[in-house]
Amino acid sequence: MDTKAISETSQAVDDGKIVTLSSGVRVVNSSPHPFVFDDGTTVPPCGMTLNARFIESDAPFRDGTMSDVTFVVTDKVPTEEGIAFLSAVPDGVLVLGSLIAAEAYGFPVVQPVPTPETAGRGTPPADRRCRSDRFTRFTTPPVRPVEGVDL
Repeated sequence: MDTKAISETSQAVDDGKIVTLSSGVRVVNSSPHPFVFDDGTTVPPCGMTLNARFIESDAPFRDGTMSDVTFVVTDKVPTEEGIAFLSAVPDGVLVLGSLIAAEAYGFPVVQPVPTPETAGRGTPPADRRCRSDRFTRFTTPPVRPVEGVDL
């Protein structure tokens, strides 16, 4: 990874992009759009979007069912830039991202959970509100050690 990318990664966290929600949870937003929480807090994008690579493997049925079709399993894996970004995020800060990012990187990357009133496909993303006390995480092993957290 080049030095310019490393500098941009650190800057995404160092420029005051860490926000404290009313619940006391500290977050930084690694998605390209803002998250608005039920406490009125808006968490703007930090400037670094966590992406994942997709790796497909064949997943045929053992009994040969539907052998004329190819089935695959897609694994989501971290990128070098994403790992560098997470290394710049202080311990105790949740990284808000997409479900794909949360699955690829593991904790502390999480997806905010929408409020019941704004959940679902009928609510435009700009009108969606997230709970400040509830986040989705995956059991994917974290790409970096997380001090003081037993997953």
